[in-house]
Order: sequence, then C-alpha cells, then structure tokens
Amino acid sequence: MNHIRSSRSIVALLLLACVVVFGCGQPSDKLQTAYGKRTGNGAGSVNGTKAFSEMFREAGYYVRSYGVVSPSLLRHDVIVWFPNSFDGPTPEFRNTILNWLDEDEGRTFVYVGRDFDASIEYWGDVLDKVDPAAKLDVMRQRSLAIESFDQLRNYQPAQADYYFYKIERDAPQRVVSSLMGPWAEGVDAAKTQIELRSRMIPADEDSIYDSFDPIDEDDSLPIHLVEDPEVLLGTGKETLVARLGSDYSDNQIILVNNGSFLLNLPLVNPEHRKLAAKLVNQCDQPYYAPDSVAFLETEGGVRIMNADQSTDGNSGWEWLSKWPLNLVGLQMAWWLIVLCFALYPIFGRAKRLPSAETSDFKKHIDSVGDLLQATDDHGYAQLRVQQYHQVMKGDAVYRRSKVRRGDGK
Repeated sequence: MNHIRSSRSIVALLLLACVVVFGCGQPSDKLQTAYGKRTGNGAGSVNGTKAFSEMFREAGYYVRSYGVVSPSLLRHDVIVWFPNSFDGPTPEFRNTILNWLDEDEGRTFVYVGRDFDASIEYWGDVLDKVDPAAKLDVMRQRSLAIESFDQLRNYQPAQADYYFYKIERDAPQRVVSSLMGPWAEGVDAAKTQIELRSRMIPADEDSIYDSFDPIDEDDSLPIHLVEDPEVLLGTGKETLVARLGSDYSDNQIILVNNGSFLLNLPLVNPEHRKLAAKLVNQCDQPYYAPDSVAFLETEGGVRIMNADQSTDGNSGWEWLSKWPLNLVGLQMAWWLIVLCFALYPIFGRAKRLPSAETSDFKKHIDSVGDLLQATDDHGYAQLRVQQYHQVMKGDAVYRRSKVRRGDGK
C-alpha cells in the first residue's frame, strides 16, 4: 500500500482537473460546490472527496460512504470525516470514536476541518482564463462564494475546545509558504496552495487528563489512546496535520486543519497529491493491515443510530428489505421461479409435429371457397360453381352473363 500514486490514479485526477477547473470552455454558475461528498451529485463537486477516496481505493482499501454513525460504519478500520460544519465532534460522537478505537487495534480516525471552500479558489483560477466579456460574471460568482463562506464562519465562536483540539478562528487568512515535519520531506512548499484561516492546537497530555476523574465510575473513556500528540505537518509554529496516539496502542487520530490539499479541486496540484498520499500511507499501520475505509458525510450535526445505514448501493429495491416484505420476500421469489419453470420451459424430449399433407383435396376446396368469398360477389361465385359441375359432367360451359359485380345475391 506504500506506493499509491499509480499511473491510473494520476490520469484520473488529471481528467478530473480538466473538468473541474476548465469545464467546457465557459464558466458556469451551476458549479457543484457540495462539501465533503464522494457519492451522488457531490462526487464531482470542487469541494468533494471523490478523488481522495479513489487514492484509498488505489491503495487496496475497500471504500464506502455513510450519512450517519451506525454499526456498519464502526466495523471499518479507518473512518474519514469531512464535516460540512465548523463545529468539531460532539461529546457523544467523541465517546463513540474513543470506544471504537478501544475495541480493536490498527484503527485510524481522520478529521478534516471545514475552514476552506474550494469554490473561491475555482473562480479565482477561472478569472485569468476567461474572455474579457465574462470576467465581470466570474468576479460576481467569486464574490458570492466569499460572502457565503464568510456568513458560515461568522456564526462560529472565536475560540472553541473540542477535546481533541482547540480552534482559534480570529487569525487572518494566509497562504502557507514553508513546511516542516515528517510529511514535508519531498514536498515543494513553494508550489503548494495551502490556505489557513484558523489555528488548530492539538490536545496535549495535560489537556486530555485535565477533565478526567479517575474516581468517577462513569468517566471510563480510554483516554490513554490519544495521550501523545505529534505534528506531522506544520508551518512555523502552526499545525497543519497532527497525530494523536499512544505507546500503549496502535490506534491513532489524525487531525487536519482544513481540506485545502485534500478536496477534489486542490488535488489537481501534484504537491497536494503527495501530501494526500502521505495521509493514506499513515493509515497503514506497521503491525496491522487495515483493509476498509468509511467516509462519514454529514450536514450539520452527527447522527448516531443503532441500525445500519449506508449511502452506497441505493438501487431502489430497498423496500423489499422492509417489514413485512422481508419476511415473505424470499418465499415469494422462490415460488415465482417455480411458476416460471412450470409455465415457460419445455420439459422432456421434444415432440415431432405432424407434417402438412399437400395432397389433401379438402384443403383445395377450402382455399377455393375462401377466394370466392373474398370477391364478395354471390352471382359470380355461383356461376363458377355451376361451371365446375358442367365441366365435370362433360357439358358445354356457359359463359358468365354480363351482370355487374355485386348485383347477384
């Protein structure tokens, strides 16, 4: 799984780039901007995760998408979450993830912050490539994208603590010019376009244990799973990607500030693909081989359900799996198959049909009668019968009188 940037994946990403960035030669105000989706209409969005998920697939993972936290999702080895919300994990969701990590080894939870909108970058790139007559419309679309994104951010507090990390949103917008950390090796920072609008501060050992009460029996979360933070990618004193892990476990939590190098449009950049490949490789544990990845796609808050639910494979036949049809559906299908075999196939040896007799005089009489009936002329038909009898007796043949067809009855 270490070498994931195969030629097929690169070609697929470049084709996606041509469609997303350049479109069909003209800018479109129907640009797909759905955030954090890899299936449905959102798969081709500039803010989608289809390209990133295909990198997991190329690495040999089984990839699936979910809209809620369900038992089926929690059976995967890796969970990737691109929330369409600036809020971090709620306490209930955090506890679910910690318990999921504690159940088995070699698991990874990837969280990617929302503080980025690729549609702004898209309209900025298109502005230099369109005709002068279309520049005004492109500028308008870019302004609308900025306004919409800023409205979402304005409803968020300046600072927030989500247990795994703290966020500070009062930082100015900036573009990363230098990279540091293990992931910076082999990446040209000058060619990247990573944007930051907030500061992510990963939790350290003190902050994780700060609210833990060992005497409280209800406070039994496996916090030892995330006690050692490690900066995998940073710039200056800021953290872009952090890993929370422990010497006592092979599980990990990966925190990413935003998706400015992981979403569909940013992955057009080759340097961003290198960083995305490092994230995929990070999920491959040395002593455990994870083989399945779940992408959690949420709008607003996270719903946690006991029943399974998946956004893949909706074929329109799901009603057959609902009660009460799920109880009798199999039996009905069986009897329908038996009925089809009983009505349509031919069982046993094929029977030889009797051949048609060409010397049967009765058939000749029937055919002549049909022809005479088709004339719709009773007099003509009667005359022809009389002529036949006279010929058979050897008498002279009488010619037909000059009677108009249809007069004889």
